[in-house]
This record gives sequence, structure tokens and C-alpha cells, in this order.
Amino acid sequence: MSETEYGEDELRDSIKRLIYNLHEKYGWFNDEELENTPRRIDSFFREWRQSGDFNFTKFRLEGKESMVILKDITFYSMCSHHLLPIEGTVSIAYLPKPAGYIAGVSKLVRSVNKIASKPQLQENMTSEIVDFLYNNLDPLFVMVIVKGKHMCMMMRGVKQENAVMVTSSLKYNPSVKKAVRSLKAEAMKMIGD
Repeated sequence: MSETEYGEDELRDSIKRLIYNLHEKYGWFNDEELENTPRRIDSFFREWRQSGDFNFTKFRLEGKESMVILKDITFYSMCSHHLLPIEGTVSIAYLPKPAGYIAGVSKLVRSVNKIASKPQLQENMTSEIVDFLYNNLDPLFVMVIVKGKHMCMMMRGVKQENAVMVTSSLKYNPSVKKAVRSLKAEAMKMIGD
């Protein structure tokens, strides 16, 4: 069902029913919260989803190609299993083609924000960032490392507040297949992992 088929009023009514049901079962909310929390939740999701919209601009590389690294980009996402937050960092490494394209540094951050702004699995988010950058920049090599702390593991279940999940994904042009190991090693060394 699309967002246009499921309107703003229906979404808020569904959230309101959830809040009321939680209150009936656990007694968690006061009158002000029962009245206004559904609107706040709805506003949060709309704002969060729209925060990812941007225009991806790229520039022609002038001069010799070299590895481009942007590390420790903070991200916030949600686990699609529990709708609980994931907080962490993303590090990106890519090698442009000779006379190829580079992204403005803010566009790398915006790419992460765009892809992070929905409920998902961290593994899928990592691959999606790699695919997005590979498709937009057409580099020789791109690698992404994501480190995430999952509230679903901290607040419930195994209750591991210090556990950090690390995922990585890479994609490369067939012309550099023989050099992938050394490119990956160079990226890992520069990222510091």
C-alpha cells in the first residue's frame, strides 16, 4: 500500500490505537501524551524519511586518480525487526577511474543519510550504500564499512550494550579484479580498521 493510499489521518489513527493499546495494557502514558504522541511519532517518521532527499552531484577528476576516503560518518537508522534505533558510523573508500568522477564530500554524507533513513537490516544498508555509490560514480573500486550499535540488542534479548556489529561490502570494475586485495588492504589501512 502506498503512502498516498494510506493517508495522514489513517497513519495517525493507527499510531493512536497503538499508543492507547500500550496504555491500556501497561499504563504508560498521561493524557497529554495520549493526545499528542501519535502526531509526534508521525512527524518524526515523515521528517526522518525526507531528510534523505538530495541531488547527487559529481565532478570530473582532474589529475591522477587516488583513493578517496571519508571515515566515521555518523548515521542513525532503525532495525526492521523491532523498529528500534541503530546508531553508528560509516566509512567509505573509493578509487575513481582516470578522468572519472568524484563526489563532493557532503554528497557522501548525504548518500549515507538517504539510505539510512528507513527501517532495515545493517547488512542490507551496507550493500545499498555500495551499490548507490558505484552506480553514481562508476569508480574502479568502492568499499563501505558500517559499525552499528543496535538498541534491539542493548534493550532486550541478549542485553549487550557494548556489542558493535561490523559489516562491509565492496564492488569493483572488472579491470581491477587482480588488484582488489591490495585496494582493499590500502582502504583498510587508511580507514584504520
